[in-house]
Amino acid sequence: MGGMLYKDFLAVKGKKILILVLAFTLLFIALRLALPGADMVQSGETGEEIRFADGNMIDAFLWTMPALFTVAGIGLPFVWIKGLVAQDEKNKIMAYTKSLPFGKNTYIASKYIFLAVAVYAAMSMELIWCEIYFSRSGDNSFTDIVKTLQSFLIIFSSASLFIAGIELPFFLTLGSKKATGVKSAILEILFLFVIGWLFFGNLDVFGNIDLFNFIEWTKTHEFELNMMIVFCPVIASALYFLSYKLTCAVCRNREADIDE
Repeated sequence: MGGMLYKDFLAVKGKKILILVLAFTLLFIALRLALPGADMVQSGETGEEIRFADGNMIDAFLWTMPALFTVAGIGLPFVWIKGLVAQDEKNKIMAYTKSLPFGKNTYIASKYIFLAVAVYAAMSMELIWCEIYFSRSGDNSFTDIVKTLQSFLIIFSSASLFIAGIELPFFLTLGSKKATGVKSAILEILFLFVIGWLFFGNLDVFGNIDLFNFIEWTKTHEFELNMMIVFCPVIASALYFLSYKLTCAVCRNREADIDE
């Protein structure tokens, strides 16, 4: 199992990714130490907020770094699953697993474990980047955005794990080419629905979107948010395990049909 996990680590160029993440983390630390943020300034008797003081502008720039890192972490399954399976197909690993003493289920489990560890590691780094940002940030609206982002990291990671649980059965049972075709067809159908809604749907909903109102909502609905943080990982983990069991069952049935 350990050898297969390390093989997957090398297949996704894990060493280069670790070096890049470390380099960007050190750069982010240097920028944060060199460029402190500032508290929101009040103007006179009106109490009107000045959102673009010097320190606020710095925070307005730096908050995008943990946000982009979070988006990259959510997209891990989309990027890595195809590469993992395609690399095994290229090296004829699928046929090789039949001769291994631990069986096909262990091979399948290695893929699920590797992606679960990758999602957890990405979430951990996202938390670290948020804490780096907080180390010298001011009390302003951009800091509120990052705090809200941090509170949703577990939910985002659960969604990432859920996506992996949907994609892995297709890639491990159908192969990378067929699974990519199925995935592309589903995305195209969703894209057509989105285009249709943009042309014929009610677009007034976009006019009601307000990020700062959403931040205030998270502050006034902490109980609901905490319940989501507690239950989302449990639900995502259960579905992920069921996905693993389903994949093993499908592969076992297919091998039985081939043997017959």
